[in-house]
Amino acid sequence: MAQNETTIILVNKDKTQLKQFRITRNKVLAFVGLFFVFFLLVGDYTIDFLLNFRYDSKVEMLERNNRFLKRQLDDMSLKLDKVQNQLTTVETKDDEIRMIMGLKEVDKDVRNVGIGGADFEYNVNEKMIEAGVAEKASDQMVLLDKLEREVKLELQSYADLIATYNAKEDSLRHMPALHPVLEGRVTSDFGMRIHPILKRYRHHPGVDFAAKVGTPIYAAADGIVKFAGYNGGYGRCVFLDHLYGFETKYGHMQQVLVRPGQRVKRGDRIGLVGKTGLATAPHLHFEVHFKGQEVNPEQYFFDDAVLNRAVITNLSSDQQ
Repeated sequence: MAQNETTIILVNKDKTQLKQFRITRNKVLAFVGLFFVFFLLVGDYTIDFLLNFRYDSKVEMLERNNRFLKRQLDDMSLKLDKVQNQLTTVETKDDEIRMIMGLKEVDKDVRNVGIGGADFEYNVNEKMIEAGVAEKASDQMVLLDKLEREVKLELQSYADLIATYNAKEDSLRHMPALHPVLEGRVTSDFGMRIHPILKRYRHHPGVDFAAKVGTPIYAAADGIVKFAGYNGGYGRCVFLDHLYGFETKYGHMQQVLVRPGQRVKRGDRIGLVGKTGLATAPHLHFEVHFKGQEVNPEQYFFDDAVLNRAVITNLSSDQQ
């Protein structure tokens, strides 16, 4: 037997048959080589197939994600348009309220806070996203940034409106608008007249309300009692400081019901009608001063008698 040959003997289970195979070394090497080449070819194809399958699966997943995101962008676009329209309505109402409250409207250039805002750009692989989606996403981010700043502007405007409203509400509470006597009638207006006692033509600095002795006298507005007592021609009287430049005087009282330094609210009883001081009959002499100047009280009165009585009634209910 040649040295480069190998004999392979196969015996069956009951040892009755034998088979012999002679294989040379060259054949073995050739077989191993062929097997190795086959393995490389099949292995390379298998690896390529697995990689391509994985890549295709990832691409398919990304495409699904892109389709989903596109639908989301479309929905977001509709919602952003709705928010923009609502914000425009808010801005219109804001201007209307500012006009009612005597405030200056927000300048249009200030309203247009979106100009010069942030610029959003997305660098994307065109194979992974539909045309125009990146641009749409960029536009929506710019709009969101604009809306965010517009909302901040409206919040600041709202804070200004609330502060102004509180200030005006406070000033309204201190404006002498209530008739100081409900059960009475005006017998002498503000202005020039013949004085009933002095019989001279002279300025009458207030309004006279004729009423029965003991008729309640009410504070015309919130304030602090500046004076309460007897003062010459005023007789028994009360002077109230209402802040914001307003001061009221109530003269010829039969009885004073408050004390100096006391805080009163519009509709509080501060005295009773009498005829003390320079008076010929029971009545209330009522004056309004604004920043040190005598002014006509009737310029500030609630004209509605029902409203005047409602103020007193509501105040009495709150105090019970």
